[in-house]
Amino acid sequence: MVAGYPLDHSFTAMPARIGQVLPVKSPDIYGSGQVDRQVYQIRGIVEPGNSGGPLLSPAGTVDGVLLGGKAGVPDTGFVLTATEVQADAHAGANATVPVSTQGCTPGR
Repeated sequence: MVAGYPLDHSFTAMPARIGQVLPVKSPDIYGSGQVDRQVYQIRGIVEPGNSGGPLLSPAGTVDGVLLGGKAGVPDTGFVLTATEVQADAHAGANATVPVSTQGCTPGR
């Protein structure tokens, strides 16, 4: 299930299923290099506002974090796998000191 607040609407949970696991090479968020990631390609409605939300299993566990939809294909999305984000999720859960946004521009 894809959960989130698509298009700035109220909370929505929509059915989805994992199609395949893909290795993806993409630019890092700072534009200074490439990163290799493991992602799921899913079938389900993924709209703006779902990014960063969870992909939930039938048991309620988080299977991954939504990246976004496939351009021009309304029922296909991409999700970072739980394995891919696990270390960062644990680090964030235990973080108690503010960190720099490293030049992040609000609203972008």
